[in-house]
Amino acid sequence: MPSNAIDQGKVLKIARHEVAAFKVAIVGRDSLTSGLLADALVHNLKCDAAATRHSDLLRMLGMSRVALVIISSDLNSMAGAGFELASAVSSAHPEIPIVILMDKPVNDLVIRAFRSGARGVFNPQDSMSEFIDCVEHVRKGFIWAGKEVTDCFLEAFRSIPAPSALTKDDSSALTRRELQVVECAARGKTNKAIAGELLLSEHTVKNYLFKAFGKLGVSSRVELLFYLATRHSLGQSREEQLKADVAN
Repeated sequence: MPSNAIDQGKVLKIARHEVAAFKVAIVGRDSLTSGLLADALVHNLKCDAAATRHSDLLRMLGMSRVALVIISSDLNSMAGAGFELASAVSSAHPEIPIVILMDKPVNDLVIRAFRSGARGVFNPQDSMSEFIDCVEHVRKGFIWAGKEVTDCFLEAFRSIPAPSALTKDDSSALTRRELQVVECAARGKTNKAIAGELLLSEHTVKNYLFKAFGKLGVSSRVELLFYLATRHSLGQSREEQLKADVAN
């Protein structure tokens, strides 16, 4: 047998293995929705996508290798039940990215979704092509938000103090220069303004942002705002809980 035929066979086996390894678990609001989403993912991404019941999800994740989980914010006619399930998944399997489906994104629910461990929030009323983009984006480690979700987050972000620094855990992953550039970007400064303040070229600022965004798991300034807004809300909740514990 020609060596190129053997090589092609190896490539085909590797490709099949990669497809089989890409598994998506879907817990929709109902079986019909879950089935439609699973079919769309199988058809467009050639992955192994399957609907599952919310009561079986954690057991399934413990038994098989799942690359991404999709959860509806409302389960079994219970509003917000999906957030609790997402929190449980995030706690037990922090390495698995989560997309939360939400019909009517509003500020409080959007923030709650990201605080529950989601890396993406998708409105099922949007196009299927956007859903596919969402899944691919989140699977690569980035944050996804459609226009409605983006608007909600920006409105929520305007109501909190401007971030002057990242948390200790976040900043430890960045170099001193990367941290300086990211903090300037979080204040809304342009690359040109940052370059002037830090005595760098705009090209160098762009490179620092690119490297820092990769370390933080974001891909744009808007996603950076989402990231910081979520960390701020989570920090407030922890502070409030600490005060409550002290009071008791």
